[in-house]
Amino acid sequence: MLQQLSTGDERALRILYNEYYTSLVFFANSMIHDTAQAEDIVITAFTRYWDKRTQFEALAAIKAYLYTLVRNDCYKYYHREEARKKHLLAVMDTLPEEYVAYADSRMVIAEMVQQIHREIEQLNPKYRDVIYLLFVEELSIKETAYQLQISENNVRKRKERAIELLRSRIVRANLGNLVLFYLVIHGKTH
Repeated sequence: MLQQLSTGDERALRILYNEYYTSLVFFANSMIHDTAQAEDIVITAFTRYWDKRTQFEALAAIKAYLYTLVRNDCYKYYHREEARKKHLLAVMDTLPEEYVAYADSRMVIAEMVQQIHREIEQLNPKYRDVIYLLFVEELSIKETAYQLQISENNVRKRKERAIELLRSRIVRANLGNLVLFYLVIHGKTH
């Protein structure tokens, strides 16, 4: 297998990869606690090994090399993340309170919007479609009626019923009148 690896046999690389990938990712993730980044680090280690594959005389040396690469890259990643966090905290300390409050309020609004969208997805399709066309696509009542091939009066009734259903679901979920808040913020009363 060592001979096959050194000559560039990709099947041998796949065997080596399958043999060590999982344990290397586990090792990396145990150090940095970020699975996606751990996977990237391991893939990079295999790429770097592949560039130097002719320099190895034993499989144990390849294994040791891969673990060393992963360990060192985890250390580098950890130190970069720590520096980034310190920088972010320093920047946050220099921001005016109004900006921090604004950012916090935007975060709350984003979470509320996400919850509203989840609740909209749970609606009966006839109500969901009306809400989607009116508030997401921003169509008028007339355009919505045309799109759904129903009367404008039917669109209004479905809209009212959908908002009523959303309001009751959200209140039950202890989220207050988020639908109303969302609609008011966006000024979409059609």
